[in-house]
Amino acid sequence: MTEVPLPEEPKYTRPEEKLRELTSQSWNLELVISGAAMFAILQLPDLLDVVFDYFRFNLLSHTTGMLALLPSLVYSMMKASCYVLFAAFLTNFVMRAFWVGLVGLLSVYPTGIHYNRIPFVSKYAQEQMSDESGSLQNYIIRLDRRCNIVFAVSFLFVFFLITVAMAYTVSIIGYSFIRPLIPDEHMSVVKVLALLPVIGYFVTAIMLSLPAVRANPRGARLQYKFSTLLQRLYWGLSRPSSFILNTFYSHIPAKKMVRMTGLMAMLFIVTMTISFLTDLSRQNERIYTVINSRHLFSSSVDSLFVTADTYDNLRSEGEYIETASIQSDVIREPFVRLYVAYPKSLDMLLTAISKEPVGDDNKPVAEKRRNYATWSNAQINSLIQVSVNDSVYKDAGLLFTIREKPRQQGWQTLLLPKNLKTGRNTLRITIQPPKGGELVEIANIPFWYVAE
Repeated sequence: MTEVPLPEEPKYTRPEEKLRELTSQSWNLELVISGAAMFAILQLPDLLDVVFDYFRFNLLSHTTGMLALLPSLVYSMMKASCYVLFAAFLTNFVMRAFWVGLVGLLSVYPTGIHYNRIPFVSKYAQEQMSDESGSLQNYIIRLDRRCNIVFAVSFLFVFFLITVAMAYTVSIIGYSFIRPLIPDEHMSVVKVLALLPVIGYFVTAIMLSLPAVRANPRGARLQYKFSTLLQRLYWGLSRPSSFILNTFYSHIPAKKMVRMTGLMAMLFIVTMTISFLTDLSRQNERIYTVINSRHLFSSSVDSLFVTADTYDNLRSEGEYIETASIQSDVIREPFVRLYVAYPKSLDMLLTAISKEPVGDDNKPVAEKRRNYATWSNAQINSLIQVSVNDSVYKDAGLLFTIREKPRQQGWQTLLLPKNLKTGRNTLRITIQPPKGGELVEIANIPFWYVAE
């Protein structure tokens, strides 16, 4: 049996020939990559919703101020990046598919367009169309270049999204471990110290970018070294990003580049703002815009607003409980099954008003854990007050529990109120700090009682 010789690799006299061959074969890969990228990007927003909801209930310790707003802003920026990225790959996919169609048409009619043969138009119109549109071959070449540019810009957005996601993840993990170690009275000083390097970086960057500094050889070297300081924050993506950006910078005039960058930034900010407002309304269904407001409608009073999240029969499967929940909006049983959520943000209040007692280190671990569980249960039942209509439960008998799908920590109890009235009733949950502190309201749930 004779061996069939393998085909020899083609010999290229210049690197440009190899590059030209690769370029001519890249369009089919662009279609495949764009289609796969669009499919993957469509899955990202839902995945981001799941991850952010978990973070909001289990890791986020602040509900007010910039520390509470920043996660939502970054989360909305990542979702906006997904939308822009999908639009970029979709644009490339459509343009490249159209290009393939034109190439196929050119293979059928190799001579392209004969404007002098176009019927039903004057000779003047034929000449104008020829001058304005040009040949089919040139249009295919121009369209191919635009497809390549859109494809490269799409990957810039990919690199941007990965960089933001990784930096945000590392920052959140670091903050979650470092923040509990810093006392509250020292937190303001730590924030100022953390801002100083950021301010120093921007001031230095502005000074080194001055024309007089760049004209000096030593200043030019310092500026270059300073510009490479943050390359590690790009998670290895600085080199591929620089190839794309520097190619654009070296071929596009500076003024045109600034206009294009400003336009893209403005479109991105608009997209992020819309995404941010949409995500806020998803997190809190009571938030509505001025355009969607009503003259005689308000959601600011809990006892006068029905939230589906607070009723087990109305809540969608897989959703977190924001504050508390009962079994149904219409109760027929002579009892109320109550669940109170325990998000991480509530830990700040409970840690401040309930100091952990000093235990005996000589006791066995099992006994210390049992004592701590008993103390925790007694504390939470003394702090949380539950009332149905005008009856207050001094001890609601709350027990620790963990809900599944999604996994969520909280407390649960069964109330047997004797003052239920046919029609609307109100269940109120508050935290009463010891020593007469300010009352903190957790939930105010209206429900209807109709006896069987």
